[in-house]
Amino acid sequence: MENKMTIEESFKIIQKSIANSRKNMREASFYYLLWGWTLILASLTNYFVLRYYIQAEAYAGTWWKSLLAWTIFLVSAAIILRIKNSRSTKREKVVTHIDRFISILWLGSGIIMGLMVFLSFKVNSYPTPFILAITALATFVSGAIVRYKPLIFGSIIFLAASIISIYVSGLEQLLVFAAAVALGYLFPGYLLKVIKTDEDV
Repeated sequence: MENKMTIEESFKIIQKSIANSRKNMREASFYYLLWGWTLILASLTNYFVLRYYIQAEAYAGTWWKSLLAWTIFLVSAAIILRIKNSRSTKREKVVTHIDRFISILWLGSGIIMGLMVFLSFKVNSYPTPFILAITALATFVSGAIVRYKPLIFGSIIFLAASIISIYVSGLEQLLVFAAAVALGYLFPGYLLKVIKTDEDV
């Protein structure tokens, strides 16, 4: 007779998977902090670069200066990430289905964000509200699936920032973006570093 898994056994497996994913998230606080600071520095640099050239009435080429500000920080973060991953591949790590799902979620969200940037420029609009809304969804799902409240709080911040950015000028949207990342990424990221046990989550 074929053995059937009981409800209690299924629940224990799910709980263990969530616990492993929480542990992996604590170890991955580096990534939240890396991308948090990267996005904040990129957005603030972009803001001050554009503000300077607009005040100087030097409008020609501001788009590529803006692109350069983002490219420098994003490429630098990608290099740091590559070095970090290459050094950590030797360490054994329990990768759960939840971890894979979250990775796929953020990969898909990143692709959609890139598409939103392209489409926004095509229709002569700013992509900030759309990027913040996509980030809010991915952050909420990531936090909800591992029951980590600071990330859920961060998703609310991103959603609120998405709505607020609609009502401010394109340049000021960069400041809203930086503030949202500080509260939505850095705050949960630093809390992840100090979490010691599953009860702290």
